[in-house]
Amino acid sequence: MADASQATDNTTQVPPLPAVAETTPEAVKAAEKAAVGVHKKINLAAAPIRQYLEATVVPVLMQGMQALCKERPDNPVEFLAYYLLSHNPQPNTKPLPAGAEAGAPAAKAD
Repeated sequence: MADASQATDNTTQVPPLPAVAETTPEAVKAAEKAAVGVHKKINLAAAPIRQYLEATVVPVLMQGMQALCKERPDNPVEFLAYYLLSHNPQPNTKPLPAGAEAGAPAAKAD
C-alpha cells in the first residue's frame, strides 16, 4: 500500500489562474466579439447550459450590469431590461413565445 506522500507526488500541479484584467469598455467589446465568434462555431442547441449562456447572454448582460451600476436608476430591473433589448447583438429572427411579449401579463397560477 502506498503512503500519502507518494500519492501527492504523482498528482499534476494545476497552474495558477491568470490575474483578471481591469474591465474596460474595450475589453468588454472584445469579449463580446469573441463570444459571438464562439456562438457561430458551436451548435448552441447541443451546448451545455453554461456554454450556451456564456456564448449568448453573458457579454451583453455584463455590459448592462456595468451601465446599471453607473446609472443607479430608481427602477433597476426596467433599466436592465431596456438595456438588454436595445443592445441585443443578434436581431430578433424568431417571434417571442406566446405570453413572452413585452408588457404581456404574467400567467395566473391556479
